[in-house]
Amino acid sequence: MKKSRPYYIIVFGLFLGICAPTLWSDGMFMDGLYYAAISKNLANGLGDFWHLHHTDFSHPIFHEHPPLAMGLQSIFFYIFGDNIYVERFYSFFTFIVTAYIIHLIWGEVNKKELKYLSWIPLLFWVIIPLNSWACSNNMLENTMNIFVSFSVLFSLKSLKRSKLKNIFLAGICLSLAFLSKGFVGLFPLSIFLWHFIVFKEIKIKEMFSRSAQLFLFTITPFILLYLFYPRAIDSIGNYMYKQVFGSIQNIPSLEKYTPVESRFFIIEKLMLELLPALVLCLIIFYFSVKRKFKVELPEKKWILFFFLLGLSGVLPIMISMKQSGFYILTTFPLFSVAFGILVASFIASTIPKKRFKIFLLGLFILIGSVFLSVKQIGVIGKNHELVEDIQLILTVIPANSVISMDENMRKNYSLIGYFARYGNVSLNKKEKLNYHISYKGNNEDKEKYKKIDLNTQMIVLYSKQ
Repeated sequence: MKKSRPYYIIVFGLFLGICAPTLWSDGMFMDGLYYAAISKNLANGLGDFWHLHHTDFSHPIFHEHPPLAMGLQSIFFYIFGDNIYVERFYSFFTFIVTAYIIHLIWGEVNKKELKYLSWIPLLFWVIIPLNSWACSNNMLENTMNIFVSFSVLFSLKSLKRSKLKNIFLAGICLSLAFLSKGFVGLFPLSIFLWHFIVFKEIKIKEMFSRSAQLFLFTITPFILLYLFYPRAIDSIGNYMYKQVFGSIQNIPSLEKYTPVESRFFIIEKLMLELLPALVLCLIIFYFSVKRKFKVELPEKKWILFFFLLGLSGVLPIMISMKQSGFYILTTFPLFSVAFGILVASFIASTIPKKRFKIFLLGLFILIGSVFLSVKQIGVIGKNHELVEDIQLILTVIPANSVISMDENMRKNYSLIGYFARYGNVSLNKKEKLNYHISYKGNNEDKEKYKKIDLNTQMIVLYSKQ
């Protein structure tokens, strides 16, 4: 492990540097903004774990997703207070934990002399563009990644040690993955099937037995909740109706529902996201072919196994026309391990013995990434004008208040999210209140209001006369 330390520094520095421009600057993708506001509210006693709260008028009871990821993030808000860097630190922390689990998975499937090369799959993983985007935007999949990866790890351990406790832990992790983001985290239920197909080391009866045990341990927490805490099941049932059945049946009431044009969108997205890793892999593979280096048969089987397991987390998404690239975030560790196995033996044979220059390179990358990160603190990135306007408006209106807005603002979910995140301010579109906001140039009747002079760019604030 020590002789590989410079390479781990390089990989960590690269990921920090890739994330830095967006992770530490203000402004965020709308979904992550909502999750941060809800987590902060939970930490402050607004809502409870099974009945999360966003604002008084935008999801007063939030059942759009299961609550675990936001519940865990609320602990960080409870400890560290209300600061925009709390959700960013939490998000970055989830990737550090997942990286360590990838390291452990690598150790489970590789021979002893290659175990110290876990930096290779980590390198493939960090250059997947969606990873840095998800890290910077506080996605629920970041938390789910931990539980899905742990489930794969414990399942692999059970194949080596045949201990029921490993399958039990794998199942519990899958139930936690479901509670983080729902059904998209359950694809490792197929892990023993793919191992049976690829390796043929266990009999079909044992494969079904292990799969049944994994499924049983996955649903056991929900059976216990049904028996002893039905309130939780009501919450999960609301989530399934709104998100799962709604996305399949195209329920019109889903305001933010945006179907894709083709069910193959998710396949195209997978190929685009894996392209940088594939190009790097092909470059390395080209030099290995020139040296007539061949991948051994057992390694080829592990490559196929991880690709099939990864695809089992992608292909089922095609059942719905509601698709997004971040739905497949939890499959990327598996594809990265597959790419890593393909090139690891060749890299092991070419690594230079003198590592001081590599260490200096890693240190240079890390220092540069830290500098870039610090430089972004206080900078507004995404939604620059909107964020600046809201920050100005919040200097006038009190926190934890309700203000009204024009009808044409009601679908600006980022606007709603920023007010909730920064000031716990609810926006009401149905009645005119003491404070009212409008887009500049909007001609709606404001005769009962006077304009408040603020140097805003997009939004005008009014108060009742």
